Amino acid sequence: MSGRFRSRRWNFPSRVRYARGRYSGRRVGSSARRARGNMRAANQQNDISNVTINLMKKVKAGVTGFCKWENGESKKYDCGVCALNIFELLKKSEFYQSYSNMYDQFRVNRIQVKVTPVTWQTYNQFNLPYQTGANGAVGRDDANPAYPNNDADENEDVDGFNYQPPSLNNRAANNNYIVPQALTIVTAWDRTGLDDTQIADITVNIGDQQHPNNVNYKTVTIGDNITTYSSARSTQLVAGANFNCVRYLYPSSQQEKSLYFSTTDLVEQIQAPGVADRWYGFKPVANGYDSTKITNLHADPNCPFKPTFLIGVLKVDEIEPTAATNVAPGPTNPDLCKGQIYPVTFNLEFDIGVTFRGLRKTQVV
Repeated sequence: MSGRFRSRRWNFPSRVRYARGRYSGRRVGSSARRARGNMRAANQQNDISNVTINLMKKVKAGVTGFCKWENGESKKYDCGVCALNIFELLKKSEFYQSYSNMYDQFRVNRIQVKVTPVTWQTYNQFNLPYQTGANGAVGRDDANPAYPNNDADENEDVDGFNYQPPSLNNRAANNNYIVPQALTIVTAWDRTGLDDTQIADITVNIGDQQHPNNVNYKTVTIGDNITTYSSARSTQLVAGANFNCVRYLYPSSQQEKSLYFSTTDLVEQIQAPGVADRWYGFKPVANGYDSTKITNLHADPNCPFKPTFLIGVLKVDEIEPTAATNVAPGPTNPDLCKGQIYPVTFNLEFDIGVTFRGLRKTQVV
């Protein structure tokens, strides 16, 4: 027994030394094998590079309406939902452009977006008016908002109230915009792009010096139907409360995971900057707007994976048009619909995992 015990003790250090030497040789060999593997992949145009592209996008989403004449009747569209094509965002990224000049193909492996609200209007519950009229407007029965005023004023009424429009109440002075106490923000993913029924053509009279005439727009008409997506998630936006919304999207099927696109397929489809960033619509490029492009919001059967991020605000009341016209309500035309909600400005932080394939060699210059 003692002999076997001594044999094990004397052989143990030798096995350790042998294992260490073998491990060291394996490290050197694996490094050389990786180098040879990378060379073979380059010779076969099959080498890859995995990167994470970070970018930020500022958007606006709210509740508004658009009405126009169709076949002699007034047709209403619910607008305000913002739709972002992930490929269109990559097109605007300088980080992506640096890699796309070196590789032939790419695919999207992972998408993360963090939603942060920046500016919005909600009802100030700590400064409530004293009376609410029967017509729904805050203030007296004549819809004049009444707020206490301790200072003497020539417009002061006998009961000590000054009739001046407040900056915030549950309904704006023109009675068309609603300012609720809390907003319900809904986010969702569309994996294949939007249908033709979810995008409408409109003509907007901007009325500024750069666009004195009517401008042809496209607007997303999803509205509250954003809640019908299985990926829809609602988050309450209340002043003073914590707002936490982070969304993820991954390719699921084998077809989506193996889908590579050419780095030259990212073609601009939306004009930017300027009027393209208005919250109730976007302006397509003058020439070359094509639904078959992967940067286009429209769905196409040739592109089974066209990830689109949706963000919107739920309505409080139904949109009621006050006029049948071919002008879209919005920042320049606020009086054409009732039940609107002021737009909310969001900062969207995207982390997009991308795999590039097919490295190009040095050019002869």
